Amino acid sequence: MSTAPLIEARGLDSFYGRAQILFGVSLTVARGEVVALLGRNGAGKSTTLKTLMGLVPPKAGEVLFDGTRVHGRPPYAVCRTGLGYVPEERRVFAELTVEENLEVGRRPAREGAPHWTPSRLYELFPNLGRMRDRRGGEMSGGEQQMLTIARTLMGNPLAVLLDEPSEGLAPVIVEQMGDAIRALKREGLTLLISEQNLRFAASITDRAVILEQGHVRYEGAMADLMSDASVREKYLSV
Repeated sequence: MSTAPLIEARGLDSFYGRAQILFGVSLTVARGEVVALLGRNGAGKSTTLKTLMGLVPPKAGEVLFDGTRVHGRPPYAVCRTGLGYVPEERRVFAELTVEENLEVGRRPAREGAPHWTPSRLYELFPNLGRMRDRRGGEMSGGEQQMLTIARTLMGNPLAVLLDEPSEGLAPVIVEQMGDAIRALKREGLTLLISEQNLRFAASITDRAVILEQGHVRYEGAMADLMSDASVREKYLSV
């Protein structure tokens, strides 16, 4: 695995209106790495992902993807560089079937990225394979989450930003989601995952970045975080 950053944020300041949410946020994700973005509610995790994706333009700082500066570009242009984004809201097309939702996301094969087809995605998410003709609006929250991730993968991204993939899901679905994310890592996909469930994050990620009130407070190996109760208590306990 290359140690060169595929995703890099340098000193990001981001605002909603006059309210500053991120304060000098810097982080890196190496090619093939899976990194957890942790923190309490309101820490700035979702805003960080949206800033990387161009949905929230930073007032200061830089975003680089695969060595190219992408801040200031519209989200569709950032997407075309090979960065995928799965929002927390699970925005499936309610009137389209599973198969039709996947076709919406189809993009040509990308050099250096895993190549995804509907049949491969049905292997990754067997639940979707059993409901190809079901409309998005008739699916459970967990099924919609799987479909949103699968649709993003149809774009053959180099990396994916995942916002709260386990939020509100039944334990059995969370377990299936973990299996899928570990399979994506084996495929060489790079992932930055915003997550509240520390136990789930520890089972799927290599490294952790902790945000508190828009500041990066900790960055290190997930194994080190799990062995340091004082850090967990200071920044993650509720």
